Amino acid sequence: MANQSGGHKFASAGLGKNVSVLVALTTCARPALIAKNLPPLQSLLQHLPGFDLVLAIDGLSLLANRETLQLAQQLGVNCVIADFPEGVGVAKNRVVSLFGDYDFYFFIEDDVEVQSSELFTCHLNAYEKTGIHHFSLHEPSRLLEEEQPSFLLCEKGIKQKIRHALFGSAQVNFFSRQALVRVGGWHRRFSLLRRGGHTEHSYRIYHAGLIPAPFNYIDDLSNSCCWHNPPSIVSCAGHAVAANRLFEIENDLIRQQLGPQAWYARYPGRLCLFGQGEQDAYRYL
Repeated sequence: MANQSGGHKFASAGLGKNVSVLVALTTCARPALIAKNLPPLQSLLQHLPGFDLVLAIDGLSLLANRETLQLAQQLGVNCVIADFPEGVGVAKNRVVSLFGDYDFYFFIEDDVEVQSSELFTCHLNAYEKTGIHHFSLHEPSRLLEEEQPSFLLCEKGIKQKIRHALFGSAQVNFFSRQALVRVGGWHRRFSLLRRGGHTEHSYRIYHAGLIPAPFNYIDDLSNSCCWHNPPSIVSCAGHAVAANRLFEIENDLIRQQLGPQAWYARYPGRLCLFGQGEQDAYRYL
């Protein structure tokens, strides 16, 4: 809904004091990155009341993921695990299926080095003041086809720029529970590729009327993380890619404007709680 200045205006969310937030770090076969990025993330979150951390490990059939699980146990971090890998979208489905009662969710990919707790507090503040239910943060160069930005008035009269675009990335994603309940999980088709799917999911939230654009980006926060680009774990050679950097199959799904999708996982998630071993606990919201 555009206001007279050309930006977007949403009703205030009115956060209470006792909000619950889950931060999920997703990984597959990159134990060295987890060894580097998980401990500082864990340290940052220890100082934020109401925040919990979980590590989503996509497939213990891969030896490197077993190494990651051992590291998480040493650090005292709870994990969501599955026997075989199905990609980051399905890994997120497992997390929400097991932890469906939080008010807000942050999903962070394993190659992201979080350097400031403002990544979390500023997104929550922006949600409270704008009512935007889904933000994305990543390297600025990944934004494509930007629309007119909006501005959020912060302390001391400083204006915080929010960029709105049709395409972006999923290195860091913020969601309200309301958004996830409304649109459901990441599409099952991407379990076959083990990549992609985040854009179609963001478009579903956009078509549900909960965000002003599929990708909403708080410009000041781009320096709250250090961005890395290691080689992809899975090659998707042979799958056509469009000019917007998406697989053509994803563009096809976006054009269909799909309704809510199930929290699909062929290999359901299990909890591996620190000090308690594994627990079967797969469910739906």
